[in-house]
Amino acid sequence: MAGVISGGGQWAYVVAAYALTALLTGAVLWHSWHAMAKAEKRSDALRRDRK
Repeated sequence: MAGVISGGGQWAYVVAAYALTALLTGAVLWHSWHAMAKAEKRSDALRRDRK
């Protein structure tokens, strides 16, 4: 049957898919944290300027 992954190749595909998902999830989390930290710095700067 064409297009079917069988044997050890199936598990390699599953592991690769999970690894890619974990990597991309980490990238999204890092980007979100970085954007939040940057926004907090801007907010703190605005708050200091008001005083």
